[in-house]
Amino acid sequence: MHKAAQRRIIIPFLMPALALLGVFFLYPLIKTVDLSLNEFTRTGTMRFVGIDQYRLLARDPDFFNSLKNTFLITLIGSCMLFPPAMAIAWALSQRIHGERFFRFVVFAPVVLSVAVVSMMWKFLYHPTLGLINPALKSMGLGALAKTWLGDPATALAAVTFVSVWHGIGIWIVLLCSGFERLPVEILEAARIDGAGEWRVFRSVMLPMMSDLMRMLTVLWVVQSLQTFAFVYIMTGGGPFGSTDTVGTLMYRVAFDRADFGYSAAIAVVLVIMMLAVAMLLNKVMKRDDLQY
Repeated sequence: MHKAAQRRIIIPFLMPALALLGVFFLYPLIKTVDLSLNEFTRTGTMRFVGIDQYRLLARDPDFFNSLKNTFLITLIGSCMLFPPAMAIAWALSQRIHGERFFRFVVFAPVVLSVAVVSMMWKFLYHPTLGLINPALKSMGLGALAKTWLGDPATALAAVTFVSVWHGIGIWIVLLCSGFERLPVEILEAARIDGAGEWRVFRSVMLPMMSDLMRMLTVLWVVQSLQTFAFVYIMTGGGPFGSTDTVGTLMYRVAFDRADFGYSAAIAVVLVIMMLAVAMLLNKVMKRDDLQY
């Protein structure tokens, strides 16, 4: 079929998706950029200020603190997420006894709302009324008991753990599907050649799943850069700004300070940052030729 004819067939199928993309992404993005170039408050007054909002943002210590915390959540969360998700997905792919039950257990937290999970873990983390510190003390590990959400040294990691715990089931399901799609013939050939299970996993399975791992890494980075709900409900950005993220700062600037123009500038920078990081990761992790 001629390429022009192919394009004529494809275009009608693309139009609904392009229309939705324009209405729900491009138009709001354009309006946000326009708003970021103006001073706009609840009074309805608007005054064009150009890039003054961005100049102010470049000197804002609160923004750089939130940016640091956001990237820390991305880094700490990836260490909490991928090793256990990979291990659990590999174990479930071995057709263990009770596989369906374990799949249900690891996926169950995903169906809970973020608000429910946040409030539940906020109670569990409570230094006196929660369950974590009393459990540690009953096991003779009282020295490990902390004011988890009240200590700047532990608050960020505690919130990140809850975020990972809530969503790890999705990553496990996606990794399980990746393991199930691996060619059995290649795996069996590696085992016949004398490779142990660890060598098969490291040298055969992981390289063949590189495209999936690249996609999951990009998804996690984009998701973690948008972290808002868990932080807002559990700590509100505290204590002393130790869990403040770009999302919570943007919300606070818009609705507590009523500075919508400055909040829009933060949003634009966040979008640019997500696109840049996603493109960089996609380029760095891309492998054109896989050697098995």
